[in-house]
Amino acid sequence: MMETWRRRLGLRFREGVTWTRDEVGAARLTSPSFPPIPLGALSQALLAAFERLGAEGSTLEALTEGIAEKDGPLAVATLLHHLRRLEQLALLAYAVRDGDTTIAVLQPTSPSFSLGGGGIDPERHYVLSRFAYQRRIGEGLVLESPRCHALLRIEDARTAALCFALARPTAPAALAVPGASSEAMATLVGLLVAAGFVIPVEHAGETEEEQVFQLASWSFHDLLFHARSRPGRHSWPCGKTYPFRDRVPPPPALRPRRDSAEPLLSLYRPDLDALRASDRPFTAVLEGRRSVYAQGREPISVEQLGELLYRSAGVRAHIPATPESGYDITMRPSPSGGACHDLEIYLAVDRCRGLESGLYHYDPAGHTLARVRGRTPEVTALLTGAAFSTRHTTLPQVLICLASRFQRVSWSYEGISYSVTLKNAGVLYQTFYLVATAMGLACSGVGRGDSDLFCKAAGTDYYAETTVGELVLGSRREGDES
Repeated sequence: MMETWRRRLGLRFREGVTWTRDEVGAARLTSPSFPPIPLGALSQALLAAFERLGAEGSTLEALTEGIAEKDGPLAVATLLHHLRRLEQLALLAYAVRDGDTTIAVLQPTSPSFSLGGGGIDPERHYVLSRFAYQRRIGEGLVLESPRCHALLRIEDARTAALCFALARPTAPAALAVPGASSEAMATLVGLLVAAGFVIPVEHAGETEEEQVFQLASWSFHDLLFHARSRPGRHSWPCGKTYPFRDRVPPPPALRPRRDSAEPLLSLYRPDLDALRASDRPFTAVLEGRRSVYAQGREPISVEQLGELLYRSAGVRAHIPATPESGYDITMRPSPSGGACHDLEIYLAVDRCRGLESGLYHYDPAGHTLARVRGRTPEVTALLTGAAFSTRHTTLPQVLICLASRFQRVSWSYEGISYSVTLKNAGVLYQTFYLVATAMGLACSGVGRGDSDLFCKAAGTDYYAETTVGELVLGSRREGDES
């Protein structure tokens, strides 16, 4: 038997779904998710029902009302068949009204959406999922969750008030929102439970999200980032869409040098042909790669630093933009999504033979270092933070800071830009690791870093050039193979 709350739901087409008909009454639906769906020839009563679905929507009872009298029970069955098909394809939205006002609309966001039963047990308490969140889109407010395949458009303050009330475990009968009818609130609670935004409280006052390890192990931001940076649980653009192509020019492949009185330091450039002949075999390097935390007494030299940077990140070619690519690209030893190479390399130096302590920026095209800052308190704090993160009492000889020029990626990618940046950081990590292993240097990744502190140290804009990863680099302790 259909739950009472479901009978009160208003049905309408999901955003982006439209319908048309030809001169003989044959209708079809179009949507961003599927090819056109033919509905066949429809009677005037059925056409009127679809007209209402495309406008303000209507309850199932109101849609079927009168169709049986005008066209017989077969027409009602035809309508129910089409509605069931639309529901299975996640092409229907569900509206909750309180009197003459629509207070909320549930919009499916993926073809995997299915509106569950939403049966409410009056003896149980319910609470908002810990993964649910509200945010502004345009001039409206929405409720979303990485566990759900839909979003709820909050059309009225009464809906927002109900969400606030459900922030603590509550029995449905005890829910009361000023100015809202009990029927509308019961309908909204049923819809939120059916969609997965509201969940029952289990034993000991906890939900399955706290009790089941597969769910408890996910933090809010980790699950949200995972769900939103891959297609499947949302309807937002995801991929190389060039969202800023017609709005702003693409950021250059190489960051322009800042005005600085400091001279550029040309670095040692290794002979790659000689290395091809004499370097350790790849398998030996790969199998010998490990995080080496202990550093040698004699610090790394500027020549070793130059070799590592050139072999890991030096530009091998600069390719101008084409109408197809839209932006210029560079070729480097480490791969990068879309050949964007958004990562800038900074070096916080404590001890390096031939190089003064301070903060430096690496130019991968000119293979030079530019001194950004001397040994400021912020630079010392960067080094101290890296030592703390790697559980060492001595400062690292060199801290490699990877700062993303995020707009370099987001100019062409949408929805996955930060995910691409982190992938770029990961492969650059591996490249540094392998080259350091081949050179007999100590290298280890740092699990965390203070991006705000880096921006203070380097004088960069947090939203334009901010760190996404760090590595500790230094000489290797003699005889240390661990």
